[in-house]
Amino acid sequence: MTLSVRPMTPDDAAEVARMAGELSAHEGVAAPPFDADSVHRWGFGPDRRFDGVVAELGGHVVGYALYHDGFHVGRGTPGLVLMDLYAEPSARRRGVGRALMAAVGAAARRRGGTWVVWQVHPDNVEGLAFYRAIGGRRYRAADFELEIEG
Repeated sequence: MTLSVRPMTPDDAAEVARMAGELSAHEGVAAPPFDADSVHRWGFGPDRRFDGVVAELGGHVVGYALYHDGFHVGRGTPGLVLMDLYAEPSARRRGVGRALMAAVGAAARRRGGTWVVWQVHPDNVEGLAFYRAIGGRRYRAADFELEIEG
């Protein structure tokens, strides 16, 4: 089967949302409130907040990567923040993850970026091993979140 990676389209929304739920289950956390409507609202249209690519094997979507723009003050350069990367279990070890990361890296370069950053759930052993295998560096950092109420 031929592997291809292409930009995410609105027609991919349901599959991307389904796989996002599978990623959460893989990480042992509850499925996010991220559905096809969320993909349509935030991935396309006037309030767009992220971009994405999907991987296909034999014409079937088997993985995705979602990302958004970022800026690194310490480097003085733009880059991309990888929000999610997922390949279905049946598609793993077939180059899907590497192809998706290559597409994200190419998107960063097209936008003048020099880096891609991401987070991995600490219990995602497969994810940690994959990112190490492609040359990702792990940094010790504290994550903070501030919830803004409307």
